[in-house]
Amino acid sequence: MDRVLVVVAHPDDESFALGAVLDLLTACGVPVTLLCLTHGEASTLHARAGDLATVRGTELRAAAAVLGVESVDLLDYPDAHLGQYPLDELAGHVRRLIAAQHPSHLLVFDTGGVTGHPDHQRATQAALTAARATGRTVLAWTIPEDIAVRLNDQFGTAFVGRRPDEIDLRLSVSRTRQRRAIAAHRSQSLHNHVLHRRLALQRDHEQLRTLYQPNQGDPTMSYAYTTRLPQPFSAAVVDRVRAALKDQGFGVLTEIDIQATLQTKLGATMEDYLILGACNPPLAHQALDIDREIGLLLPCNVVVRADGAEATLVQALDPQTMVKVTGRPELKAVADDAADRLHAALDQLTA
Repeated sequence: MDRVLVVVAHPDDESFALGAVLDLLTACGVPVTLLCLTHGEASTLHARAGDLATVRGTELRAAAAVLGVESVDLLDYPDAHLGQYPLDELAGHVRRLIAAQHPSHLLVFDTGGVTGHPDHQRATQAALTAARATGRTVLAWTIPEDIAVRLNDQFGTAFVGRRPDEIDLRLSVSRTRQRRAIAAHRSQSLHNHVLHRRLALQRDHEQLRTLYQPNQGDPTMSYAYTTRLPQPFSAAVVDRVRAALKDQGFGVLTEIDIQATLQTKLGATMEDYLILGACNPPLAHQALDIDREIGLLLPCNVVVRADGAEATLVQALDPQTMVKVTGRPELKAVADDAADRLHAALDQLTA
């Protein structure tokens, strides 16, 4: 595990839920960065005076420092409403940090959100979407089923736990730094009886599940970076894609109109579908110097295709495919550079 990107919905998720795991990671020298999608302003707990969004943002940074988190990216999506935003948009923020930080793993809440909160579930969905597009392993924090049942019986909560056979990793942890991080979230922790009861039941153990792992026969593994534009397919959209690629040093060497070709050759009908052969000459030169056969995987194809009548999908081949197919680790630096540029181009389209 080289570097970890944590994706959560609210300030305090990193401490109340993941705190002991983050403590273990940073104590072992693993760099950790944090993406939090909301300021948590909809919380019903408010043990400190002041605007809750501001208070919780300040608490988040203090708690992250206690846990040894390297950096915090706090976004401003409305608390309790993440489900109203397109998944591709949320995943785009995760992809942006993946491109900048190159984490080997993402750490999230388990599917179902553990507490049942819809925002927890949405944050995990966004992380999984980004991980499948970029080939990153996703680990999820969970709790045992028996602890979930006891909490739900005692407090009327909606915790979702896992059977022993559904848990992949069992960790022995210290809660010393976690409790200090929790204390930094004074507005949320002062009268939080559910939290303190859960920690007592968990004792010095944490559980993780593997939600996604590339190259492990996952039938849904993706080899593409994808963004969805809320505009119908048109020449103007294709021109925007060309311009975004050009800004990142990619020229379009070829353009194949699949719809027209299949109609002419086979009489078949399908949606608008263009393949743009994009090439960044310096990166192509570096790759060819390492492996002359890499030309079989060039140029980097970018697909622009209709997604129904009102939207367009833009998909770029994951440059890490070069590393995976050839087994040449020397290509990784070239692939990382190309990936950064392609992510920037796709993000530009949705800015």
